[in-house]
Amino acid sequence: MASVVRVLHCAGFRFDSPSWEGPEEWVTQRNQDLWQTFEGVLSLCLSEKIDFLLLAGNLFEQEYVRKETVERVAKSFAKLEGTKVFIVPGERDPLVTTSAYRLAVWPSNVHIFSGGLSSVKTSLNVTVYGAGCTSYCQEEPFLDDFQTSRDGTLQLMLLHTEVGSVKNKSLISILPEQIAASGLDYLALGHRDVWSEVRQEGETYWADCGSSEARSFRESGPHGVLLGEIEKGSVRLEFRELGQRRYIEKTLAIEPDMAGLVEKLLAETSTQERQKNIFRLKLAGSLEDVEAAVPALQNVLEGKFRYIEVLPSEGRPSQAEQDIVNKVGRKTTNGYGFPILTQLFADKIKERLDVLESSEDYEHWELVQRIGLAALGQGREDDED
Repeated sequence: MASVVRVLHCAGFRFDSPSWEGPEEWVTQRNQDLWQTFEGVLSLCLSEKIDFLLLAGNLFEQEYVRKETVERVAKSFAKLEGTKVFIVPGERDPLVTTSAYRLAVWPSNVHIFSGGLSSVKTSLNVTVYGAGCTSYCQEEPFLDDFQTSRDGTLQLMLLHTEVGSVKNKSLISILPEQIAASGLDYLALGHRDVWSEVRQEGETYWADCGSSEARSFRESGPHGVLLGEIEKGSVRLEFRELGQRRYIEKTLAIEPDMAGLVEKLLAETSTQERQKNIFRLKLAGSLEDVEAAVPALQNVLEGKFRYIEVLPSEGRPSQAEQDIVNKVGRKTTNGYGFPILTQLFADKIKERLDVLESSEDYEHWELVQRIGLAALGQGREDDED
């Protein structure tokens, strides 16, 4: 029988992704935060004597990843001599022809799963299964009619997907009854933005570790990893917060006494929180009062918070509209009263953003929006008469 093994389960680093919510000047710091979180994972593997590092998808952002980033990650894993690293590519870093995973020579302690379920039997009497994404849109289900070999080894699996009847164009979800019938001891998932509790279907335990570092205000709460011990019939995992900063959004009503509003906000937060976390303050009230208060309050709070963005809670201009102001001037119609091309593009993107439910779809179309506006703004003149 397999003995007790120590595991660390993480996902969603998305190295080199430009997608960080907030002002542009925050981005450099957030990229540094991500590497610090990754270093925290490596340190835990050493200090906690982790046998298996299970990385359940989206280690990189395929469309933006740089060779030096992949090489840095590979060299970092090579230092974990006592830890076997298992990776399944996700829908953001699929194992395609130009995959990030082909940009480095991976050390012998790293195993990257390709398409279709396969398994690795380790010297610790543990069998690890996995199936990586081989395209940006998964075409085959993961667990249809799957059952483990039941050969007495401890049975672990990594997948990048969701549980339940989830509508997602890029992934085919798995069902609770499939997990229960699998015969697995532990199923490590990594598609959600935030971590789930450790759950059980039949005799199989499973959990989604969430992303290791939050990227937007839609991903509030702690981010980190799951770590602990697994043996036959028992899974003892705890969530360990490693994320460097939380995204915190607050809505406050405009008050005649601005000092009172500031005092209230400071009373709700500690000095440590104000220096560490990322805040968005939405002001509620009449449009005229809010428009007058936003810049004044932004100036006051910037000296008290390391990262804060003050916005109106109602009638906030879309990011597309704000980008138009910043990139191509305030003019949105030509001399004949017809919308300019940039405004038409922004309106179409806004229509999509307003009806999206998935945070990942939202991020995708925000990225399309930024790229499109940047392209339209290159070399354009404000006057399109």
